Amino acid sequence: MGPELLVGEVVMQAGDELDHGSVITWGWIFLAAYLILILGLGYIGYQRVEGGRNATSSQDEYATARGGFGFLALALAYAATVASGATFMSIPGMGYDMGFMAGYYALIYPIGVFIGAIIIARVSKKVSDRFNSQSVPDLIGDRFQSPGLRVITAVLSLFLIFYAMAQISAAGWMFEVILGVEYVVGIWVAGLLLLVYLAAGGSHADILTDAVQGAIMIGIAVLVMIMFVIGWGIDGGMSSVNAALESGQQWDQHTDSDNPYFTGWWAILLLMIAHIGFTAQPHLGNKFFAIKSNRYMRRFLLATSFVGIFLPVMYLGGILGAAQGIEVSDPDAIIPTLFVENLHPIMAAFLGIVILSAIISTSDGLVISISQIFANDLYRKSYVPWKGGDPESEAVQQRSLLISRVSTIFIVFVAVAAVITPPEYLVVFMWTGIGGIISSFGGPYLIGLLWRRATKHAAYAAIIVGFTVYFFIHLGPQFGVTEGVWPLNENPYASTGIGFIVSVVTTVVVSFFTEPPGDEHLEEVFSAEQRLIDDARYDTDTGAPGPASTSESDD
Repeated sequence: MGPELLVGEVVMQAGDELDHGSVITWGWIFLAAYLILILGLGYIGYQRVEGGRNATSSQDEYATARGGFGFLALALAYAATVASGATFMSIPGMGYDMGFMAGYYALIYPIGVFIGAIIIARVSKKVSDRFNSQSVPDLIGDRFQSPGLRVITAVLSLFLIFYAMAQISAAGWMFEVILGVEYVVGIWVAGLLLLVYLAAGGSHADILTDAVQGAIMIGIAVLVMIMFVIGWGIDGGMSSVNAALESGQQWDQHTDSDNPYFTGWWAILLLMIAHIGFTAQPHLGNKFFAIKSNRYMRRFLLATSFVGIFLPVMYLGGILGAAQGIEVSDPDAIIPTLFVENLHPIMAAFLGIVILSAIISTSDGLVISISQIFANDLYRKSYVPWKGGDPESEAVQQRSLLISRVSTIFIVFVAVAAVITPPEYLVVFMWTGIGGIISSFGGPYLIGLLWRRATKHAAYAAIIVGFTVYFFIHLGPQFGVTEGVWPLNENPYASTGIGFIVSVVTTVVVSFFTEPPGDEHLEEVFSAEQRLIDDARYDTDTGAPGPASTSESDD
C-alpha cells in the first residue's frame, strides 16, 4: 500500500504507571485466539484447495481461489491488503509529524488505488478466466502472446520480497512491544503464523483471513475517528485539537516547499496517479480472479472502495497524539502509544494483535504472489511449454501445486532471515518493488487490457523506459548512483507517478508503430464471451451447492 515507511524501532512511550505486564498477558491471550482463528481458516482453505472447487485444478485454487468468493468477503480482503500495516503505523506517523497536511496522502492514495481497480478489475477477471491466468505476469504474457514478457514481469515481481521483508520486520517490532519477546524471536513467530495457514490453504486462506482482518480494521478506524472528533483528552473537540497543534500542522496548511511529499499540488496529483497503477502489483491484481462472477463486480468495487477510503482516517490518531503532546522516539509508534496512554491495557493489547493482523493481511498476499512466480509463471507457463509439455496436464498441475507450497515456505524463510538485522536501506529496496513494478509494466497491464491495438513490442519498450526513468529520478539517487533532482529523489510516490505516466505513454506511442497481435487472438481476449464461472456452486447465503448456471451477464 503507499508509504510502507518501516515501523522501525517502535517503542511505546507509556509512563511508569502503566501495568505493562497486563498488556503482555492480554497480548498473549489475544494472540492465542488469533492463532486458533487463522488455523481454522487455513483448514477451510486447505479443504477448498484439495477439493478442486469450480471445476478448476488444485493448483489454480491455491494460486487464485478462482470464483471462490462473493463480493463482501473479497471487498474486505482487498481493502485490508491495500491498507496493510502502514495504515495503522506509518500514515498516523505522518499525521503526528506533519499534521493535517498528511491527510492529502491518507485520503487521496486510496482514491487512486480504487480508480485503478474500477478501470481494470472487470476485464482482468474476464481475461484471466478465459486463459486460466494465475498471476498478473501470467495475464500479461497471455494478453500479448509473449512468454518473454511473462518471464520479464515475473522476474521484476520478485522485488516484492523486499515488501514482505518490511512487513515481517514491522511485525517483529510489534511482538517485542506488545508481547515482550525479542525482535528476532518476533519475526520468526510472524513467519510461523504465515506458514500455518498459507502453505496449506493458499489464496483461499489468504482471502479468508484478510476478510476477517479487514472487518477488525474497520472497528479500530471507527474508534480512532471517534476519539478525534470528541477531542479525547482535550477539551473542546476537533477545533481544540487543531488549536493545540503547531501552526505548520494545522488544517489551513496545505503544502510545504520544504516537504518533499507535499512540496506542491503537482506532487499531490502525482501521488494519486502513482496509485492508479497500484493494481499492477501481483498481490493485488490476482484478487480480482477470486470473485465468483463479473455480475458481482459492481458491488465488490463499491464495497471495497468505501472500506478502503475509510480506513486511512487512522491518520487522525496521529494528529490527536500530537495535540495531546505525546512524545515518541519514532512517529510510527504514535498509534500504539496513543492507545496505551489513553485506554485500558486490555485495549492496548488488543490493538497490538490488530496491528499484527493488518501487517499479516499484506504479507500473506505478497508471499502467495511470489510463490506463483516460481510455480506458475516460470515453471508451468514457461519451462513446461519450452520443453514441449502440456501446462494444463494433471501431472504438471500437481507439480505446480507442490512448487507453490514448497516455495511459500522458502519465501517466508528468506524474508524472515533477511531482516534478522534490518537492512539500512530496506525502504529503498521495498520501493524498488512497488515503484519499479508500477513504472515498468503498469502501462502494459492497464493499456493492454483496455486497448486492442497495444502490442508486445510496446510492452517491452514501456517496461524498459518506465523503469529506467524511475531509476534515474529516484532509485539512483537513493543508492548514490545518480544525483537526481529534489524533491523527486526523496519522493518515491511522485517519482512512481512519473514512471507510470511514461510507461502508459510509451505503450500507446510504440503500439502505433508496431504490429498488433492477430485478429483471432484479439477476438479471444476482447470478445463478449467469457469462461463460465458457475455462480451457483456455492450459494451466496448458505455456502451450499446450488443449481447450475447457464449464462452470465455483466452489470
